[in-house]
Amino acid sequence: MPILYKKEGFNKELVPDINARVAHLGSLMTLVSEITLGVQDQPLPMHSHDAEQTTYILEGELIVFIEGEEPHKIKAGDTYYVAGGVPHAIQSLSPVIRVVESFSPIREEFI
Repeated sequence: MPILYKKEGFNKELVPDINARVAHLGSLMTLVSEITLGVQDQPLPMHSHDAEQTTYILEGELIVFIEGEEPHKIKAGDTYYVAGGVPHAIQSLSPVIRVVESFSPIREEFI
C-alpha cells in the first residue's frame, strides 16, 4: 500500500538513537526520522553515501557539517542538502530532533 501511517511508528533503527519510518520506490526513498542522541558536545563521525540527500528539520536544532563548507546551525523549518559522495555529519543541539529525509537512489541498507 502506498501509505505510511503515523500509527505504524518508528519501525527501523538506522543506527543507535536514530529511528525512522521508511517509504521507497525504485529510485527515491523518504524517511521520517527521530534522533534521540541528546545534546552532543561533538558531532557524529563524518560519513558519505552514493545517494543525494535532502533533510527538512521538523523539530529541534543541530549543526550540519558538510565537507568543503562552514558548519551551519539549523533549526525547525530549515532544509539542508548533500550531494552523493560528499562527507557530512551532524551534531545534535536538542534532546530530540525530528526530520524528513529523502535519498536518491535509495539506500539499500535502510530497507
